[in-house]
Order: sequence, then structure tokens, then C-alpha cells
Amino acid sequence: MTPEKTYQYLTELAVKTGISIRYEDLSNSELTTKSGLCSIKGRFLFIMDVSKGLTERITLLSETLSQMDLGGIYVLPAVRELLERSHHSRRDNSIPRQKA
Repeated sequence: MTPEKTYQYLTELAVKTGISIRYEDLSNSELTTKSGLCSIKGRFLFIMDVSKGLTERITLLSETLSQMDLGGIYVLPAVRELLERSHHSRRDNSIPRQKA
């Protein structure tokens, strides 16, 4: 699957999970902001920085989707594998919590 088709599929999958995607130029913001998922009035919105390249857009969106409940949604095997890799990579790079 080409990167373009992968990204298109990921955006369609995001919509199926209830995530809207908005493209913004975050470099001109007065605040320090980056691409990511937020919740506004109970709805999920993924803000994607327009300056990100296709590979980084795929990474950002797959990391977010790997955290979502995709039960009941058919996901192409190649994309499911990508999401599983993103989930494991994200988990492996997280900071371990201290036990109380």
C-alpha cells in the first residue's frame, strides 16, 4: 500500500471512530502547539500541522488510532499491523510509573 493510500485509509478510519481532522498552520501560533488529539465539547478533534510531511502525518495519526477502540470496525491487515506497531512503539517509549 502506498503512503498516500495508507494516509487516506487512516483518515477514513479516524472519521469512523468519531474523530474529525482539521489542518492548521501551527507555526504561526502565539502558543506552543503541536499536532494531536483533543476533545472539544465531547467531540474528538485531531489537529494536524500542515507543515508535517506525509510520513510524519501517518505516524501521528497511527499513534492516535492505535489508542482507540476499533472493535467492530474492519481494518485492513496492513493498517492493523501498522497500528499494532505504533501501539507497541508508543508503549515502549513511555516513561514507567513509580510504584507507591
